[in-house]
Parts: sequence; structure tokens; C-alpha cells
Amino acid sequence: MKLTTEIKITDVAKNYLSSISNGATGLRLSIRGGKGCGGNEYDLKPLTESEIDAGDDFISLNETCNLYIPPMDMIKLFGTEIDYIEDDLGNRRIHISNPNETGKCGCGKSVTF
Repeated sequence: MKLTTEIKITDVAKNYLSSISNGATGLRLSIRGGKGCGGNEYDLKPLTESEIDAGDDFISLNETCNLYIPPMDMIKLFGTEIDYIEDDLGNRRIHISNPNETGKCGCGKSVTF
């Protein structure tokens, strides 16, 4: 199902995500359990056409690239905002602001729900 308002992605983040797809059909955003001290990590990886699951929800990043999300993970991502930011030290990264998180580890890489 095409998502329109359930997850917000800034234009800067859309451009960045499209650029890292390296010509793939899209990217999959999922939540990997059993990772890090928080127990879960966000996982973002490029997908080929054959790896796309027909049941995945998706957000259009541009005319040729989509961000795919497994339905089971969509429950935990509802209301999330995704941005591409640069901090005061010049570090650039994807920033995921998820209201469904109940905690983050000290380094911010793993989360709890």
C-alpha cells in the first residue's frame, strides 16, 4: 500500500535515500530485533525488483525509487519523521524521530519499543 501521511520524509532525506540506492529499485526500512543494547535497530538496505514483497507498504522517493516497509514494522513506525541532518561537527546522517520508541541506548543506534 502506498503511504502518504503515516511516515514523513523530508525532501532532503528523499534525495539522500535515492542517491544511496545506487540504481536499485528501492530501499527497505525495517526493524531488526535482537540488536544492540536497546534490543532493536533500524535497518536500511537497497532492494532489487525480485526482493520486493508485494505486501510491503511503500513511500515514493522519486519517479524510480521507493522506500519499502514490511507491514509488521509499519506498526512501530507509524508517525515517524525521517530527515537527513548535519550536526554542529559536520557529521551527516539519517535521523529517525519515532514517537513509538520508549528508549534509546547511549550511542543512539539501538532502540526499545
